[in-house]
Amino acid sequence: MQTYTREEQCRLWLQSAPSLSWRTREALLTYFGCAESIFEQMGPTVQMMAGDKAYAELQQMKTVGLDALIDRLHRCGAEIIFCGRAGYPALLGEINDPPHALFIRGTPAEDRFSVAIVGSRRDTRYGRSQAFSIARDLAAAGVTVVSGLARGIDTAAHEGALSGGGRTVAVLGNGIDRVYPEENTRLAQTIVEHGGAIISEFALGAEPLAHHFPIRNRIISGVSAALLLIEGNAHSGTMITAGCAAEQGREVFALPGMVDVPGSIAPLRLLRDGANLCTCAQDILDDMRWTQTAVPAKSEPAPASAQDNLTEPQKRIFALLEREEMHFEELAEKTGLTPDQLSGELTMMELDGLIEARAGRAYALKR
Repeated sequence: MQTYTREEQCRLWLQSAPSLSWRTREALLTYFGCAESIFEQMGPTVQMMAGDKAYAELQQMKTVGLDALIDRLHRCGAEIIFCGRAGYPALLGEINDPPHALFIRGTPAEDRFSVAIVGSRRDTRYGRSQAFSIARDLAAAGVTVVSGLARGIDTAAHEGALSGGGRTVAVLGNGIDRVYPEENTRLAQTIVEHGGAIISEFALGAEPLAHHFPIRNRIISGVSAALLLIEGNAHSGTMITAGCAAEQGREVFALPGMVDVPGSIAPLRLLRDGANLCTCAQDILDDMRWTQTAVPAKSEPAPASAQDNLTEPQKRIFALLEREEMHFEELAEKTGLTPDQLSGELTMMELDGLIEARAGRAYALKR
């Protein structure tokens, strides 16, 4: 269990006020010199600079005590790492407005070979499939995949990285002590269990408020050497993340899509404006010149194939679903099985935990 100096405990206290903005925290630290001085000199000056709401939060936490804050942090299995200290992502420390501190669950690591994959929550089958396969192949090459744990493209990217046996990092728009959306709770745990990390700059207990996500987007791009935009409409948050990446000097990639599909607007606009074209993971590896660099290899051997104990019809089904989600009628047509045969094989694969049924009689591999 990590221990903290008195100054670090006070920095945790300062970071734990949900209403205290990054700029106000910066101003307080500049004025008082350190977090411990702010803690010891709580009074009218702090109240004037922080505002009544943030001041009340700080005062309440001071009354509870620093030990209680540390205990709360440890109870949710998290640590806090400070800018400029060991474990803090070096790439993130290079941006103009790095978080003073990050809450983290999992394994802090230096991820110079890292790619953020972002896109729409309202993903298409094409976008989801491409996010999964590109993330999988990047992870298999030793590249860390970064995303935001949201529904849609983010989820596909994290799952793809795990499928590739690699490391993935999720950046939250809420406190580290909860997962949003809740349906990704198991995915978050799997990320941590497989050597990845969940990170957030937001206070413990902070809700996933709408204005948090544009703020966290600078971290998604900030901890990454490059960014890939899969899908997004003209006004999506993915364009904010791409803008952050460009401002931070990161390489920006975009996946082309059909010109008459709303989700293609953002990537096509980026491509028109000079973003790098990405059609597969190798495009990123080549353009980043990571194929000529010592990209760290995976330290663990690949797991045994999930197909080892399948019947021949089930292997055909598995191969089809490995590429993308597919509806019952498509599976029947492509496998040549009768509806009764296909239904029986799908049922057995569901019972074995290999696939899952989705809306509209669609099926997908269970990751």
